[in-house]
Amino acid sequence: MKQGSAKFRRKRPPRASRAGNAGIIASFGIALVGVAIGGLSAYVSELGAAASAAKTSAVNAPMRDDPLFDGAFRQREEIVQRVLAGVETQRPTLERLTAPRLSLSRPQKPKIIIIFDDMGLDRPAFEKTVALPGPITLSILPYAKDADALASSARAQGREVMLHLPMEPEGKSDPGPKALRTDMTGAAFVEALKWNLARFDGYAAVNNHMGSKLTADEAAMKTVLAYLNHQDLFFVDSVTTGDTVVRRAAQRVGANVFSRDVFLDAEINNKAAIRKQLALVERIARETGYAVAIGHPRKETLEVLGPWLTSAPERGFELAPVTALVELKKQRKQETLMSLAPSLRL
Repeated sequence: MKQGSAKFRRKRPPRASRAGNAGIIASFGIALVGVAIGGLSAYVSELGAAASAAKTSAVNAPMRDDPLFDGAFRQREEIVQRVLAGVETQRPTLERLTAPRLSLSRPQKPKIIIIFDDMGLDRPAFEKTVALPGPITLSILPYAKDADALASSARAQGREVMLHLPMEPEGKSDPGPKALRTDMTGAAFVEALKWNLARFDGYAAVNNHMGSKLTADEAAMKTVLAYLNHQDLFFVDSVTTGDTVVRRAAQRVGANVFSRDVFLDAEINNKAAIRKQLALVERIARETGYAVAIGHPRKETLEVLGPWLTSAPERGFELAPVTALVELKKQRKQETLMSLAPSLRL
């Protein structure tokens, strides 16, 4: 990981002792005071832990918990959905996000964030992914063998690292050991969350592994997001279901969240489909200023991504790590504030 992103690195939380877990169960009323244990209250009573949101400034507060900036988010989402739906075949000119009347920032190239999920289960695939050109981000499964060593290796080679948090899906797919599930008690849920977050150090953010069922459960997601917010971590919704409530849960607890725009390799072993998805990524980035894409360390994906990553800057794009989303959010908020201000009179 580069020095510039060091402030986003997450140190491993202390491992919870058996006595500590027993204390959570025995002292439910006292536990409401802490934000982490406030997450437990959110899961049990669906109240959430919104107190931490009041401590942030106007610029640093989460973009999506304030009606002032919510319109900009919805506007971008509408554009993304039009691109994904192929609206360009019906409308030759797709509107871009409204430009502010005054901006202190220099014109920037559209940014593309590429995240590789499911890292850590296949060591050769891990090595090939780390060797790709450009500032890609690796999301490592916490139950992967030697996850800590893999994360350290990736960071040593200038890669940003995320934690790929296992969550309950719809259906019978197995998300892996210690996955967060909707049928857990509050104490068991928080214990599993802590276990996952303590598997390795230095991650900048968290995203969901599977989770189509859990990310549709608002009480569960308020628990997760309140805890992550307390740990100074942000969350990237992989959007594994159209019923996701991640953004709504984030609004309730004042957490920092972003969303995946495009899955690169949902069609397995299909290079043509991957190239088509990359074309969507480029268009979304041009129309909205940035795009977030998720892929997997599969042979076909790596073979397509290598040349694409090399040539993307020549086509006017800036490849960026996942922490660039935080700075982008701050810039957008500043520009939104200026666009709402009265016009300057000379």
